[in-house]
Amino acid sequence: MSSCKSSSDTEKHHDWFTVLNVQITIVRVGNPTIEVNLPTATWQRAPLRNGDFVMIITLTSLFAIAGMAAANVHRSPVEKPAVSFAFFGCNRIDAKDVDRTYRENPSTANVPQLSANLSHIAALKPDYAFLGGDIVMGYADDNGQVLRSELTAWTKLVDGLPKAAETQLIAIAGNHELNRKKADQKLPNPVTVNIWNDFVKTSNMIPAKIHRGPDMQHGFGDDIAADESLLSYSFDRDYVHFVVLNTDTRVKTLDPVTGQSIIGAIPSGWLENDLQRAQANKRIKSVVILGHRNVINAESVEGDAPIEPMSAKRLLGAIARYSKVQAYVCAHIHAMEVTTFNDNSAVQALFGNGGSKLEANWKPQSGRTFGFGMFQITPDGTLTITPYTRPEPRHYMAETIVDVPAAVAGKPFVVQARKK
Repeated sequence: MSSCKSSSDTEKHHDWFTVLNVQITIVRVGNPTIEVNLPTATWQRAPLRNGDFVMIITLTSLFAIAGMAAANVHRSPVEKPAVSFAFFGCNRIDAKDVDRTYRENPSTANVPQLSANLSHIAALKPDYAFLGGDIVMGYADDNGQVLRSELTAWTKLVDGLPKAAETQLIAIAGNHELNRKKADQKLPNPVTVNIWNDFVKTSNMIPAKIHRGPDMQHGFGDDIAADESLLSYSFDRDYVHFVVLNTDTRVKTLDPVTGQSIIGAIPSGWLENDLQRAQANKRIKSVVILGHRNVINAESVEGDAPIEPMSAKRLLGAIARYSKVQAYVCAHIHAMEVTTFNDNSAVQALFGNGGSKLEANWKPQSGRTFGFGMFQITPDGTLTITPYTRPEPRHYMAETIVDVPAAVAGKPFVVQARKK
């Protein structure tokens, strides 16, 4: 340490000397651990004559300068959290119950079961909660007035139910939302597409950033007959690629019996293109496809009207070809079952036990239940599916909200990453 002396005893010249001490301070803020150099500088004014004074100023500063070697930043490995989502479909009530309760329940939802599911999902705080179609009765042979009214009431109902800030609700269209029923025939209803598109936008039931599905100008060879861009789409969450698939896509292929568009179709060409891109993306470790209709028949229950045969064949072929696809998640059948596809590669996860009257022929050994599925995907591509179930009440919609018991987690079903 040295000081600068006055050049003259008669000059009022004030010199300074500086002491610089450097110390290392370890600052721990969770993870990672950061080592930071903490400089302590002291400036001292030199006493020059009687009457002069000594002033000591100590300044301590902590500078976080990204990218500088002097900062000595060491990051310990941080494991990414699992990507998680919940799924259930088929919560609408039966037609005869709609007529009986419409005045007090214009949403046509099974309110006690819907409230119980969303309350439990809110406590679990997944990244997403997919509502897998047939959320309202729909099926009206009109110009969309009934569907619009039911969706408006349903949105108001759901807005008042519990929801975690961490969870994005995503609604998927089912056959009850998109089709109409005329006598015993189930037919496409062209007006429902725009009504559904308006609904998901105004209710925020669709992710903000998506890769849009096909439309009539960009059909990917699917012969699209409507704007399907908000009905089928895909998006990414970290290392997981999600594909939402409309299983009642309007196409120009006609049903020989009805003379109208076939029902139960999917946009196969668009899906092939989307999966091809996801497979080539090194950042993506897992792909999950979600739709309303089942693609294969369940083993424990007999359902009706799965995805139409040609579309089903193409979907199964795509799942087999693209090894990152781990699951097709669906509803439609009012039951719950996880089924491995024939090649033992991926699964169909059926969670159609969201609140609609359960299938009469579904008689699992563990008992008939309502509930939802919880899905977690880790960075290594392991998918864990946990059913959350509660016993079926004496009448499927008889209990009040406060009487519905909490769902109980069942035995997990684990799907390992497939070999590339």
